[in-house]
Amino acid sequence: MLKRKSFIGGVAAATVCAAVLGACSLKEKAAVDIGYSVPDTTNPFLGWLTSEVKKLAVADGKTLEIADAGNNVAKQMEQIENFIAMKVKVISIMPIDPNNVQEIIQRAQKQGIKVLVAGSDTTYYDVMMNMDQYNCGEQIAQMGIDWIIKMYSKDGTAAGLPSGDKKPKILVIQSTDTVDSKKRSQGIIDKINSWGKATVVISPTEARTTASATAVMENLWQQNSDAVAVLTYNADAAMGVNEYIMGQSQANKARFGVFSGDWSPPVQETINASLTGKSVYRGTMQIVGPQLNNQPTPLERATYTLLKDLSEGKRSYGKWIKDSIQKAYPKAS
Repeated sequence: MLKRKSFIGGVAAATVCAAVLGACSLKEKAAVDIGYSVPDTTNPFLGWLTSEVKKLAVADGKTLEIADAGNNVAKQMEQIENFIAMKVKVISIMPIDPNNVQEIIQRAQKQGIKVLVAGSDTTYYDVMMNMDQYNCGEQIAQMGIDWIIKMYSKDGTAAGLPSGDKKPKILVIQSTDTVDSKKRSQGIIDKINSWGKATVVISPTEARTTASATAVMENLWQQNSDAVAVLTYNADAAMGVNEYIMGQSQANKARFGVFSGDWSPPVQETINASLTGKSVYRGTMQIVGPQLNNQPTPLERATYTLLKDLSEGKRSYGKWIKDSIQKAYPKAS
């Protein structure tokens, strides 16, 4: 009986041990390779980018976890802390406040975690991936300028535009809550003001989400229903402006244009709809990705390539990766 009991006990112990080992094995498989911290995935651009990068990671056998901070600085810091505690190999950070992450980045690096900073310059990072925000703002303004000349000039040149109190009116909805958004917004304002062929009204209230931009437009429109174009900091705000204008029966939608920065497939669809009068959103500045090994690389592919490289302890493409941008206009289906 004692032998029988010992045998059963041994089997039970072996079963428990196997279960524990299995749990350990599963735990190891479930370990996160890449932590991806972003401000808000409800933003069309960020939602698209994060989902595409995760698809690439999964297809490559890497585990990537997306942390959506809901535009809350404290929440983003907490999420980055969690990634450090999880001992991920690399953290990608799109900071809500670029001036608030230096200490936590250095702490991650001291623990052997590589850090990719995207969209901003935080001083501390292993690799930084961003673009010229000020120039992006200038290009947004240029899209608006080109469209106004096309729609309102008598001879197809700026000289043929109405002058004096009949100048075309442009509304600008900016965002200045981060260093980078401030640079892009300033690029818009400086370019459109230096052009000098339009009456420029800068909204006293800022917006970077669809809901907030719709609310801003409701107030702006009461005094500026003669405006012919709106320039916004980002695509999310442009979607809100478009939604508002499309609901105004008195607005001359065929001769109204909205332009912004940032891109995603839903944004492109809305821009495409302007060809059939179902939208007034006519263009945005799209990040098309950087040059890697002297080859143009789509943004989502470049982002994952850099993250994978860092997760393997390498920095094969340099410390600063500069994104290229291009104008995205309507495309016929």
